[in-house]
Amino acid sequence: MIEIVYKENPKEGGLERKLNLPKNVRQIGEPEENRKIYIEDYVMTYLRRFAKETILNSRGAILLGKSERMDGIPYLFIKSAIALKGIEGSKDGIPFTDDIWAKIYETIKEYFADQDILGWFLSMPGYPMELNSRLLKTHINYFGGIDKVLMIEEPLEGEEDFFAYENGRLTRQKGYYIFYEQNEAMQRYMVENGDGDSVDDKEDFDDRAVRNFRTVVQEKKEVSGQKRVMTFLYMASTFLVMVVLVIGITLINNYEKMEGLETTLSEISESLERQEGQTVEMLAKEGESQELVDAVEAENANVQTEEPQESEEPEVSEEPQDSQEPETSEEQAVEPETPSEEPEDAPEEQAPEEGIEAISQSVESIQEKYTVRKGDTLLKISMKIYGNADKIDDICQLNGIKNSDHILVGQKLLLP
Repeated sequence: MIEIVYKENPKEGGLERKLNLPKNVRQIGEPEENRKIYIEDYVMTYLRRFAKETILNSRGAILLGKSERMDGIPYLFIKSAIALKGIEGSKDGIPFTDDIWAKIYETIKEYFADQDILGWFLSMPGYPMELNSRLLKTHINYFGGIDKVLMIEEPLEGEEDFFAYENGRLTRQKGYYIFYEQNEAMQRYMVENGDGDSVDDKEDFDDRAVRNFRTVVQEKKEVSGQKRVMTFLYMASTFLVMVVLVIGITLINNYEKMEGLETTLSEISESLERQEGQTVEMLAKEGESQELVDAVEAENANVQTEEPQESEEPEVSEEPQDSQEPETSEEQAVEPETPSEEPEDAPEEQAPEEGIEAISQSVESIQEKYTVRKGDTLLKISMKIYGNADKIDDICQLNGIKNSDHILVGQKLLLP
């Protein structure tokens, strides 16, 4: 049996819920960190046998048990299942009519009065990886909440998966746990409905359960080993392809860089050779011009020593010079007048009164109370008011609701 222990936590000043989880468990896959799913082995065996009775058509059942929380994480303990006999579904799910629900609640009251609905079961031959929108709609309408799950069984292969509502869709859970306990309520239900052995045959059932457990564990190990080998080979091949691509790209880039470097070096060499030739020519020209200058200066010096110089005084003729003042004409420069245009006054910015009024109206439109209508659930209310399912716990806490599935038509709920 599963014990629930309440321990006082002096640091937080309140009660911390500590679950004593079952020890005799078998882990399937890698369970999620934000949700833990436990299903009793007797229920798992019953659902598999129920699904294989008609492997070509879908069949449904209701999952019952207890939902607890520890460290903010929901723990679902599925301990019973009610088969929906005589009702066959399709890929769209099971048609949950009022008559079906009446029979379900009648069975719960008779056999599983202390248990709650934790979700539903659906056998679907060859079900796809992604569930269709009609299954999602059925789940939201009848099994809304973070503590509700959908279990899908593939009757031909005998494989099952759990789905939970997350981010607007049914998300496949990576793993779950199978636990063992004396499930007398489920055995009584099966015996009285002609679906199982009596309680007196419990010892024989335990032996068969152990044998089945060992067989399933061995099969799971073999399948898990094959999957791990395939995963490793796939990852290794992918890594090798990436390495080859990186090396190829690096070689191509290096080849292009080497060609560019070779071209640059050749251009620099040619430029240096041209500059060297120009320098030599300039030096040669400067040497010839200097020799010519020296020769001209020497020739001038020889001429000055041979011929005497005669100094002649220039005749100065004094003539009166009339000083005439030049007539100056005054010209008036007419500068064009540039009219100074005064900039028009910019329109004054007005405060966005309309935006403020819209914001105030949107704030006032937030509902403080909500009256429950027919067909409403806390998930529907949270999605309708807030657009997500994050406010379910806050609504329950604000209104003192212990079970998120039990709300009444006409009940007025305070909204956070």
